[in-house]
Amino acid sequence: MFIQQLNVAQQAALFCFSKQLIAADNNIDDRELFVLETIKAQCDTTTDFEATVQLSSLSALFIEPSQKAAFMFELIGVAYADEQIQESEQVLISQIAEILNIATSHLEEIKNWVQRQLILVNEAKQIMER
Repeated sequence: MFIQQLNVAQQAALFCFSKQLIAADNNIDDRELFVLETIKAQCDTTTDFEATVQLSSLSALFIEPSQKAAFMFELIGVAYADEQIQESEQVLISQIAEILNIATSHLEEIKNWVQRQLILVNEAKQIMER
């Protein structure tokens, strides 16, 4: 949803950390793979999907608050692909937020928005099935 807010290097970081996030709980769900493919489809055609991005490099890669937020919206969406954030996924999200200097309260706002968005998507699916 917010991938276009990110430049090519940031999109590569999103893809890299999305892969790490879905593997964090040692259980890769088909829904998580679908979300990963959806991210890939929305990225610029020049994005390096094989890039390895270090956690420590994120603060230099994401400077603008809007880019940090877009990155976190997307990552939290990946974490919720299987409808719940596992503890190992939450740990990685918290580490990323800390590196990006995102306050816990701001991270919670982002997480709450993603949860509300998921509820709305599910409601829309129910309406379409009528």
